Amino acid sequence: MNDHVNVLGTEYSIVCTAEDKDERLKDCDGYADWTVKRIVIDDFEPKPGHWEDCGVYKRKVLRHEIIHAFLFECGLHENTNEANAWAKNEEMVDWIARQHEKLHKAFEEAGAL
Repeated sequence: MNDHVNVLGTEYSIVCTAEDKDERLKDCDGYADWTVKRIVIDDFEPKPGHWEDCGVYKRKVLRHEIIHAFLFECGLHENTNEANAWAKNEEMVDWIARQHEKLHKAFEEAGAL
């Protein structure tokens, strides 16, 4: 995993840390803080009853938080209709994060890149 990512021209640092070192991780597996341009994800150290391959889950969480960062940086996060708050909706963000490879493949196949 890299320690930074460019999001629409803005550099975000990527931090992987333990839940006991960042209280914001007590209620989530990661977050994107647009105020300081930082994405933080739990380090997900292997433990009994947890995922067998924590790296796969870390990357899933990282993709999810990068999508949040894109929504922040393009202005959609703040300008979403508060009644539906689609740009803050965790399911919508997850869908984009999970389908990105399929979307890219379809765009490539169609000659749309």
